[in-house]
Amino acid sequence: MPKQRLFLSFNPEEQFLKQLKNEQDDLKIQLKDKLIRWEDPGKFHLTLRFLGDIDEDKTEPLIDTLSRLKFDFDKVTFNTDKIDFFPNKRFPNIIFASLKETGSNTETLVGFIDKIIYNFGVKPDKKFIPHITLGRFNRNKRSRVDSSFSCQLKPAEIEFDSFSLMRSKLMAGGSEYEIISKFNFNI
Repeated sequence: MPKQRLFLSFNPEEQFLKQLKNEQDDLKIQLKDKLIRWEDPGKFHLTLRFLGDIDEDKTEPLIDTLSRLKFDFDKVTFNTDKIDFFPNKRFPNIIFASLKETGSNTETLVGFIDKIIYNFGVKPDKKFIPHITLGRFNRNKRSRVDSSFSCQLKPAEIEFDSFSLMRSKLMAGGSEYEIISKFNFNI
């Protein structure tokens, strides 16, 4: 059975993507001595859950199940926080824009998603940490980021009135993302 590489995400609006691209450009200058593969700003997103390789015949039932979700909120709101690193500055794999949620709507959403994906054979990830990956350090030549490095993001509020089921296609030049289905919040 053919498989699709899928994930669920919040996809920011164009205005915020431009702001993040500008932040990323500043970081490229500040961290020019590090071997970092910078993400294409057109692919910036907040992953809710990575589903992995899913049988194609499970995609439509997954969409159907997700489309029946009902919520007592109509949006999820985040504020920009800072630039940070996974797992840490001492041995970084990822550089990302950290976001802080106003409220706890994402906790509710991810709780519903975890129950659904478990029924589709996907073991839920760790705790949801709201972030947007800006770049990935070269695994073989990672270098410590100075402990004094600190970078606050320009203040911004980001609202999402939906989440999306995304397909990731691995290509020679990197991955390409495609929205398969969008799910609006209902009240």
